[in-house]
Order: sequence, then structure tokens, then C-alpha cells
Amino acid sequence: MVYFTFVVDTVSTIFTYTCVYLYTITHWGDVSYLQKQYWQGTAVIATTALTETIVQCFLIYRFWKMTQNIYVTSVLNLLMLASLAGSLATVINLVMYTEFAQRDKLVLSATIWSGTNVASNVAIALALLWQLRRIKSPFKATRGLIHKLMASTISTGTLTSVFSVVGVILFVCNNSSNAATAFSFCEGRVFALTMLYNLNNRRSLNRGSVNTSDARCADSSNTINVMKEICVHCTTDIHQESSNNHDPLKLSNCSKDQSDALSTQGKV
Repeated sequence: MVYFTFVVDTVSTIFTYTCVYLYTITHWGDVSYLQKQYWQGTAVIATTALTETIVQCFLIYRFWKMTQNIYVTSVLNLLMLASLAGSLATVINLVMYTEFAQRDKLVLSATIWSGTNVASNVAIALALLWQLRRIKSPFKATRGLIHKLMASTISTGTLTSVFSVVGVILFVCNNSSNAATAFSFCEGRVFALTMLYNLNNRRSLNRGSVNTSDARCADSSNTINVMKEICVHCTTDIHQESSNNHDPLKLSNCSKDQSDALSTQGKV
């Protein structure tokens, strides 16, 4: 999935650079060229939509592995498919209506695409937050790890949603402007980086968990060593008492102390 996202996003970036270069360098001031929408821009929209779908699949799969909740997962998949359908409709309209003056034909499909895209991103983020908040732990380190995961979910979900919302608002308010196109050119990169951030962040969180586990093991080892010392001293006392006084009452009491210490060691 990472390799596929990298390839798709790289192709999308190349098409984005091509569009910018053709409009601002090669055909600068060419009014007739600016009257049409060309296939490079359509390719940017198509690859961006594909990148968004891949990343949303990744996040939904992550939620499914965490919860095994078929109902919520189904709703998230429906929103993702609706967003994909809206993007395909937008691409088809771009192919059919190439004149810049016909951009009003794109308003409906582009609004559906952006709206369902925002709904899908927000729903995925809320679903992950809901599941993380349900996890209860008596350990401070585990609670800290959960809080870090929640902060990561909020930050990544908010960023992708903001780009989608701003893009659709600019397009609906003034579809003759290319301000919305600027956000569309960046949207695919934001989604791809979101997935990579989640994967790289997982590695750093794992390292933190390992360090915490090592600290706990060290504390447990110290406790066990202390208990062993108690057992050794108790055994020495047993031998001394048995050799000097041969008192069976003292021997049984000390043996009981040894058993209690061993039992506590086992629980640790």
C-alpha cells in the first residue's frame, strides 16, 4: 500500500508541476489556451482521488483491526465509496466539458466529492477517537500512549478535512477562479503524508512502549531480587534455629514466612 501510494502520488505531483508550468510559463498570456481545461488537470484530479481512497482504506482497515466492529466499518466504507463515486463523476465531467466557461457543470459532482470526502475523514477520526477513549488502563504509561494516539488522530483528521472543506467552499463561491484548484493540487500530498506520518509515528510510539516496558521489567526484577534476599535470610535463620535450639515452632513460623515470600514473588 505504501509503494502504491508513493507511485500514484508521484505521478500526481508530476502532472501538477506540468499544469503549473504550462499555464504560468509556456502559455503565459495566451488567452485562447486559458479558455480550456486540459487532460493534465484531469489526471491530477483522478490521481488525487485515488490517493485519498487508498489512505482512507488504510485508516478504515486500522479501525477494523482495532475493533472488529462491522457496523461502523460498513458506514465508513460507504462514505469512502461515495467520495470515490463523486471524484469519478468529477473526472468524467472534466472530460466531457473541456471549456473553462462550462465549469458550472462540475459544481454538483465536485460538491458531492468534497462533501463526502470531508464526512469520511471526520467519521474515521471520530470512530478512532471513540474507540481509543473506551480503552481504560491503570498504568500511567499506557494512558499517555493512548493520549498520544488521540492527538495524532485529531491532527491528521483535521488537516485533511480542512483542505477538503476550504477547497469546496472556494469552488462553490467562485467556480471561475482557480483558488480551489490550488487546494486540489495540494490535497493528494496531504493525504499521502497523513498515511506516512501514521506509519512513522507508530514506530516512535513502539519505541516509547519498549522503553516503558524495560523500566517496568527493571522494577519487577528489583522487587524479585529483594524477595529472593528475604528468602535467603529466612532459610539461613531456619538452619541457625534448627541447629541451635531445634525449636519446631520457630521452624514452622519461619517456613511459613518463606512460603509467603515465594508466593509474593510469584505474583510479581
